[in-house]
Amino acid sequence: MVMPAAAPVRSLPVRRCMKNRWGGFEALAGLVVGGSNRLILKEASHSLETGASVGISKTGAPMSSGPRSTAWAFLIVLLVLWSLIPSQSALARPIGPDARDPFLADDADADSPPPPRTQVLAYHVREGDALWTIAAYYGLDVDTLRWSNPALAANPDYLRPGLELVILPVKGAYVTVQPGDTVERLATRWGVAPDDIRNFALNDLRPGDQPQPGARLVIPHGRREVKLAPPGPATGYTYAWPIRGVITQSYSAAHRAVDLGAPYGAQVYAARAGRVTAARWSDVGYGYLVIVDHGDGSQALYSHLKGAWVKVGDRVGRGDLIGEVGSTGNSTGPHIHFEIRIGGAPQNPLSHLPPEP
Repeated sequence: MVMPAAAPVRSLPVRRCMKNRWGGFEALAGLVVGGSNRLILKEASHSLETGASVGISKTGAPMSSGPRSTAWAFLIVLLVLWSLIPSQSALARPIGPDARDPFLADDADADSPPPPRTQVLAYHVREGDALWTIAAYYGLDVDTLRWSNPALAANPDYLRPGLELVILPVKGAYVTVQPGDTVERLATRWGVAPDDIRNFALNDLRPGDQPQPGARLVIPHGRREVKLAPPGPATGYTYAWPIRGVITQSYSAAHRAVDLGAPYGAQVYAARAGRVTAARWSDVGYGYLVIVDHGDGSQALYSHLKGAWVKVGDRVGRGDLIGEVGSTGNSTGPHIHFEIRIGGAPQNPLSHLPPEP
């Protein structure tokens, strides 16, 4: 059986479609299945005025399509268009903490961090942000955010909506050059090789160049060394330092404690002998905490711990290991929140501790 040759298909009249905005829908509506053996390509013409249009059957013979078939065609078009509309869940998907940041590309993937960068970005903190979520999104760590933003270096809990953060393209630090600073001194201070600083493209340093005071430099993969040692007896002072770290927030009317920053997992020691009265998770922002009662109406509280190494009822001596530095609860980075209370009243811990080592 010889199959008849297919009739040539006429292209849609683009000019008419452009003149009549309904023509585009009519042209799309024309591609419908008519029964089991008819494929209709309806020409965008004056069907709105005449109520009919002309098509081509598989055999090439013209055939008419009245208002009823046109209505069915438009229904099919509407169903197709409806299926192309994203679902509500797709429209509502967040794309990370920088959803409204102009530095993000329009096609940023919602399920992965942004692509590798070579430039420094600015990010504006929004309600509900935390340092660790911002750092994780950009593939950085909390220390990089702290060391690149002076406000956070002085107080890692100072995270407010509207605060502008510097976002580096690599882990490390973003420093302001001080008088007397050289590439070699900065490298020693941050534990990197001088060439790491000099060869980093953003620093724009040629061989032999030294940075000018006030210039900003990226220290790629730089880290400040924090020396930790078990605190020994503090002659003349009631308490010993629970860790050897950096004071990141001092005592004030709004913050009845001192915060001590140290690497995640660093060991925390009892500042004074006593009995453990709490070693648990706190639902009021402390995270994992340990409270030691000293038997004279005073207590010490250590919070934001990674975990506790003691249990309620344990007796501890000064310098005994009680936990590890963490970032649990309402925390923006690894540190411990250290409180001293006498008769239930908060005290300034710095008044009971020896000078910083």
